[in-house]
Parts: sequence; structure tokens; C-alpha cells
Amino acid sequence: MVNSTWTQNHILALWRCGARTSIVYPPCDVQIFLDIQLEEDEKKNHHSIVSIGQFRPEKDHSLQIRAFRKLLDKKTVEEQAALKLILIGGCRNHEDEARVTRLRDLCEKLGVGDKVEFKINIPFEELKRHLAEATIGLHTMWNEHFGIGVVECMAAGTVILAHNSRGPKLDTVVPYDGGVTGFLADDEDSYAKAVGIILSSSPEKRLDIKRNARHSVSRFSDQEFERSFLAAVEPLMLTENR
Repeated sequence: MVNSTWTQNHILALWRCGARTSIVYPPCDVQIFLDIQLEEDEKKNHHSIVSIGQFRPEKDHSLQIRAFRKLLDKKTVEEQAALKLILIGGCRNHEDEARVTRLRDLCEKLGVGDKVEFKINIPFEELKRHLAEATIGLHTMWNEHFGIGVVECMAAGTVILAHNSRGPKLDTVVPYDGGVTGFLADDEDSYAKAVGIILSSSPEKRLDIKRNARHSVSRFSDQEFERSFLAAVEPLMLTENR
């Protein structure tokens, strides 16, 4: 069993056992996020961009901050005032705490210290509230095999902007029933450009993308995991019975 299309391709290249290899997406508890009501955000006078992920090096929070700076450079003073970046994540140890300190220093160096908020080890209900209020869900990890956080942002009703590699590219942020489910980027310029496109889209278009994304995440529910897991295991049981 493999957890994504990229992982499947990798395993097939190594072991060449296609008949015995099955994709079983990780179970994502999306229902708790699907309870958040979707609304058009045309009356919003501000837009928050929310990132969820532990403060580990591979999550590349510095890319988020640098891209946010580039985005602000393209906005008027009034438009800048309506934007904020919220970094939500867990710190496991002193190394993670030191990493956050360096990220705060980067914010000050780039002049966005008053526009970037750090929410560390916050309760789940607070995390859920930030997602409910956010316009964009942000993900910047390169070559993540799947990306449960990406799915959670999609389920919560944000417009997801994820890294254009592996799991997000091949499995999660892909068209669903012909509709757009989100956006992909891979460097400072493309992230800043994608955020600009999302923010300049009409509230109705953003709502359509959110709805498409929500419909698509049913593929990653607990129920679908159970079905896929049993389908992968059943041939083993039949062999044993014989």
C-alpha cells in the first residue's frame, strides 16, 4: 500500500509489482472542517493567508514570508493594510523555537513584522477559527508525498495554494469533475502571482473553487480509507483461505 500517486510510481520503479501495489490515501478527518459554513467573501474588508504546519525546515516557512513580501510590493498601501499572513504550527523542541525566532527576524528584515502573525501550539478550536476566516490556505513544502494539511485547508473552505510537486500536484490539488480545486506554485514569484490572482478573482469564482475543493476531499475521508484498505487486503485473505 502506498499513500500517493508519486509514491506508487516510485515503488513500481523499484519493485515492479504493479498487480500487488495499491494506492490507499491517508485517512483525513475532513468532516470536522466541512462543518464550517461556506460564504461569499465579498463583504470582507481584509484577507488572511493561513499556513498550517510544524515549524520544521522542510515546511519552508521562509518561502512563505518572502513571497508575501513580494505580494505586498505589488499592492497599494490601502491593499496592503487589508492583508495578513498567519503561520500556525507546532514547536516540538528548542530547535523549532529557535527556527521561529529566525523567521521572526526575517519578517523584521523584510519589513513585514506587523503583517505576519505566529500562532504556536494553539488549541484546535483556535486553528479551526483561523481557517474559517481565511481566504487562502498556504502550503510550501517541496516533494511532500501526500499532504494532509493541504486536504484540511481545502475541507475548511480556503482557496488552497500548494507546492507544485508530488502529492499536491498529482493527487490533491487537481481538477475535480472538471472544476478547479486550487492553485500550485514553486517559488517566490509564482506564489506571489498566484495569491494576486486569487485575491483579484470575484467572490463568486472563489466560492466555486472552494465548493469544488470541498467536494473533492471526499476521496480522502475515513470511510474511503476503510474501503481502499479492505480492497487492498482482501486478495491476501483470499489467498490464505485457499
